[in-house]
Amino acid sequence: MERKFLEELGLEKESIDKIMAENGKDIEKAKGDLSTKETELETLQGQLKAANEQIEEFKEMDVEKIKAAADEYKTKYEEAQNKAKQEMEKLQFEHKLEGALSGAKAKNIKAVKALLDMEGLKLNKDEIVGLNDQLEKLKEENDYLFESEETTSSSTFIRPGNTNKNDKSESLGARLARKVKEN
Repeated sequence: MERKFLEELGLEKESIDKIMAENGKDIEKAKGDLSTKETELETLQGQLKAANEQIEEFKEMDVEKIKAAADEYKTKYEEAQNKAKQEMEKLQFEHKLEGALSGAKAKNIKAVKALLDMEGLKLNKDEIVGLNDQLEKLKEENDYLFESEETTSSSTFIRPGNTNKNDKSESLGARLARKVKEN
């Protein structure tokens, strides 16, 4: 709407100013709405372009190859899980076996393990099945590998010239000093 049109209608200047001000608000609002819609349109056109490019990339893809790769990765994942489970079971078995051999008073756990038939041993929860029979047989045949059930007294080494058996903590220098004072 133009001011000249309103003047031709015979409206007063004050009324024309009010009408033009109100019309200006409407025009500015319409411009804002138009700007918003233009921005929205540009965004949508960009998204459409990106989607079309993605569709073109999908057209070039070999779906069967992707399915085969997914199956291959699934197989590798399952194999890795099984391997990890076997490793955990092996570690648990080794830990239980070493604990049992230590409890059986083996002097050298590595030597005793070398004489065991490992294929005859199976871990069942917290117990190694077949171990007791093999240990009994080993104790009969190779008793030197195990500490005896008898309690033995520990022998003490007495240095030559030391007649006092209870004087183990005195150093050589202290003993020499004592001997010099005695003479």
